[in-house]
Amino acid sequence: MTKYKIIFDRKVCIGSGACTSVCPENWELVEKNGEFKAKPKKLEISEEEYTSNAEAAAICPVECIQIEKIKTKKRMIDEDHSDADDEEDDEDLD
Repeated sequence: MTKYKIIFDRKVCIGSGACTSVCPENWELVEKNGEFKAKPKKLEISEEEYTSNAEAAAICPVECIQIEKIKTKKRMIDEDHSDADDEEDDEDLD
């Protein structure tokens, strides 16, 4: 399953609330020092959560939300070893 990370620049946020209108399940407005700014409830999201968070990023008037795919390490299968096993299995069938 693909995972994504949200990169949010709070300093650039103007608190328009556009992100909260399209993705209230992950975005909220929070008051700090008399200013309202957006805040993500979580920074790592699943594939199912990607679309609504991408809409939040796209609608942001100051473009302070970015979403990146998290790169995962995949195990490599030793193809030479698996082929040798297959050949041994074929010989057993003769």
